[in-house]
Amino acid sequence: MDTPDMFIRAADWAHARDFGCPAGLALRRVLLELTGPPRLGACTLDGPVPLPAWPVREVSVRWPVTTTAVDAVLLVHPGPLPAAVRARLAAGPQHFLVVPALPAELPEVPLLDVRTRLLAGELHALAARHPAVARELRGIAGQAVMTSARPRVAVIGPEPGDVDLPGMEIVAADPHVDAVLAVAPAGGWTVADHPTLRDAARRAGRLISTAPLPADVPGTVVLPGQSPAAAVRHALTLPVTLPASRPGAWLRAADQLERRRRLLLDAASHTDLPALARRHGLTPDTPPPPWEVLSQSLFLAAVAALTLGRAAWFLGPVPGLLAGAVAGLVAGGMRWRTGRREARRAWIRRESARILRTPPAEATWLRRQLAKET
Repeated sequence: MDTPDMFIRAADWAHARDFGCPAGLALRRVLLELTGPPRLGACTLDGPVPLPAWPVREVSVRWPVTTTAVDAVLLVHPGPLPAAVRARLAAGPQHFLVVPALPAELPEVPLLDVRTRLLAGELHALAARHPAVARELRGIAGQAVMTSARPRVAVIGPEPGDVDLPGMEIVAADPHVDAVLAVAPAGGWTVADHPTLRDAARRAGRLISTAPLPADVPGTVVLPGQSPAAAVRHALTLPVTLPASRPGAWLRAADQLERRRRLLLDAASHTDLPALARRHGLTPDTPPPPWEVLSQSLFLAAVAALTLGRAAWFLGPVPGLLAGAVAGLVAGGMRWRTGRREARRAWIRRESARILRTPPAEATWLRRQLAKET
């Protein structure tokens, strides 16, 4: 089994870093985790499911499985999947297997492909946390590795017949599909078929027809000489026709984005603020220099040393010097510690307020689109 080039490049880069480099240490931990035994978990939409005695490292997972500490997930679900669940399956980067029940034997998992996707994601995450080496880490990761899943296509029509769609899964009686292929009768669509076509276009977002569609039904038409499979594959590359949003949905989405940003800022530490500032298009502000706190600490240390040293001088020069030195170290050290903590907290409050004053791009776009429509 050949080692992917991304792993070799990442290992060489981590090995070449200086001793104690945080990015190199973090990447070594990632590589150590991704070169161990296969990590497998199972769950339903409601909770985790224990695995049989398989030769893997079992990971307890819960839907929607946001952890990267698992390579493959068995989703135990006997019925059709909602659209949100299928979107999560397609997003990856883990490998998902949907099964009605746990199989008796360990299923086959494309481990190298999965771990290559996971490593690429970890490299991009490290690049966001360590801007000084971000370009090198992104160069190792290369282009985003996309997951691929078999498209689910429904075939409808008065007489659909046998349609060959290689590389796709033809499903029946399931509204959650990626596209709908409408096979028209010999005379084309009639007025009685229009409601069915509208409903199919609204549910799937992609409607492909073998005959011209009504003017008020969005979709594509199979061209002369084009196979239905080629037409479906072309339609899958086009943007999905989104249904009309409910009144107030855009405003609620914009408000939710702004609330989520405030929560992220409240929970952010001083190491997260530079990345948040770059995400908002701002130049990250550096923490305040420690010179003011240092001068205060030295002044208090000198005052404490002189005061206590003079008070203890009657015991002798040596006890007086020792008492002064101890008092200076304690007073100066305490002032240095509290001063640095107060300065960092003030900087975090100031930087969070600066980021919060910048309008979020996503919410601004939603409000602008709403203003255009109204």
